[in-house]
Amino acid sequence: MSANDVHLKFKSEVASAPGGEVLTRCFDCGTCSGICPVSKTNPAFDPRKILHMIKLGLKERVLRSRALWYCSHCDSCKFVCPQDVRFSSVVDVLREMAVREGYSDPESFEKWGTAPCKAACPAHISIQGFVGAIVEGRYEEGLKLIKEEMPFPAICGRICPHPCEFKCNRGIIDEPIDIKSLKRFLADKDILSDTPYIPKRKYSKGRKVAVVGSGPAGLTTAYYLAIEGYSVTVLEKHPVAGGMMAVGIPEFRLPRNILQAEIEIIKKLGVKIKLNCEVGTDFTLIDLKREYEAVFIGIGCDRALNLGIPGEDELPGLVDGLTFLRDINLGNPAKPRRKMVVIGGGNTAIDCARTAKRLGYNSVAILYRRTREEMPANSWEVDEAMEEEIDIQFLTAPVKIVAENGKVSGVACVRMKLGDPDESGRRRPIPIDGSEFEVKTNLVVSAIGQAPDLGCLSKEPGINTSQKGLVIADPLTGTTSIAGIFAGGDVVSGPRTVVEAVSSGKRAAIAIDRYLTGGNISSRQERDWKGIRLEFEGADLKEREFMPLLSLSERKRTFKEIELGFSEEKARKEADRCLRICGIQKLP
Repeated sequence: MSANDVHLKFKSEVASAPGGEVLTRCFDCGTCSGICPVSKTNPAFDPRKILHMIKLGLKERVLRSRALWYCSHCDSCKFVCPQDVRFSSVVDVLREMAVREGYSDPESFEKWGTAPCKAACPAHISIQGFVGAIVEGRYEEGLKLIKEEMPFPAICGRICPHPCEFKCNRGIIDEPIDIKSLKRFLADKDILSDTPYIPKRKYSKGRKVAVVGSGPAGLTTAYYLAIEGYSVTVLEKHPVAGGMMAVGIPEFRLPRNILQAEIEIIKKLGVKIKLNCEVGTDFTLIDLKREYEAVFIGIGCDRALNLGIPGEDELPGLVDGLTFLRDINLGNPAKPRRKMVVIGGGNTAIDCARTAKRLGYNSVAILYRRTREEMPANSWEVDEAMEEEIDIQFLTAPVKIVAENGKVSGVACVRMKLGDPDESGRRRPIPIDGSEFEVKTNLVVSAIGQAPDLGCLSKEPGINTSQKGLVIADPLTGTTSIAGIFAGGDVVSGPRTVVEAVSSGKRAAIAIDRYLTGGNISSRQERDWKGIRLEFEGADLKEREFMPLLSLSERKRTFKEIELGFSEEKARKEADRCLRICGIQKLP
């Protein structure tokens, strides 16, 4: 093979990256290097140098260049190139080639350095990129960066537990960037525009995929498959789409118009959503296999766990938290009673208690067997519940449901103390002898956990399930024990967050595409992202912007959204706190 052949093969490999086919159009305008935070920090790094070496076919020089490993994949340059060169995608291919051909030390570069916020995000959104876009007023570009990795920025901008913020390097100096609220700012601005952004759909492949369940995992799978050109039909058992986002989250946390706006974008991509269609009742997976070439199961966890205590019978005045919230969200709230007790310490328990307060219950209490520190609910949700005068009784465990005249009248309880950690890592609650007491109530809501209802799959031969009652599927691809049937989200992992379900659905969509096009389903999908921590000296302190809230007096009596969102001024000031240089690796 001649040297020219080697150069052509090299350029052909790089051109396989998205945007790689336009590499030869780089004309040295400097737009990418002008916006690149790495270039601003280290002038020796210039994306144009690598692009021009590729253009010349200088394979060894490119792959030996340590400069490749400086790119932090913030994607700030992704939408600014006049010729649409996708530099980070090109670097992906170059790094793979460098490792494959022995031009780098695998031990040094086995993980892909990036900002710790991006590494911590289950969807691996280019947070630096969209935050930087806000600073520069490039709102549409910032939104596109988010939508490349997840379809629900407005939803996650409200309800995500934001693990990214807990890893934010800015938090070493003062306080983390309010990434969640900045994501919401971009999404809300787009939703309120005359022409909301709809990703470009590829040519139709003429192939059909069914998605069972319209929760975040199912809708995400549908979103990415529709973009790839598949005909996708989503089947949902409830009369509304959205899964637990629609029936399990109160409107004061997630307004229904916001949820529907983001689902509407998915429908505009061509996805059909059929409501009131339940697997096991209206159809079986075998039926779907006859009509569709692939099926994704994303039915979530909508079965409440039992308390396992005496008196837990079907009595008036006893209900599980999922049913309580679902009835309200579907417009069928029960008539408020005078007193209500919620048993549990997770987000569902908190949501039930705060919802009851808004419905007009005079007294609302939560019983939790550990302390505030062990409570699994989001800490800020607990804070707001206490502000709303929810009585949270810690170190309190129910031992019996008390009934009078065939109705619930109270909960017999015992005080607890904490012992050694159990299998969950939290300290084990131990009853205190002689501490029994009773809490009087008219309604008991059990919210101690949830699991999938796999009864709907009982007629399906060959679907393997675990002892924990979950569908067994490959965590990276969603493949199940039946070829062509995939699964993801909570039905596989157990109860998780929306953003984790999004990540699962995105991986399944890639695997389904590979399955239907004859690709290697098991080949690695994700980068092993490594968050690079920084050391700072003399950095300026910048106060975190405060999220405006609905007044306490109003929010206790209304289902209006509590967080009111950032103004443009607040968003740009908060975005400007971002350090922008995170994720740059220090090379040996």
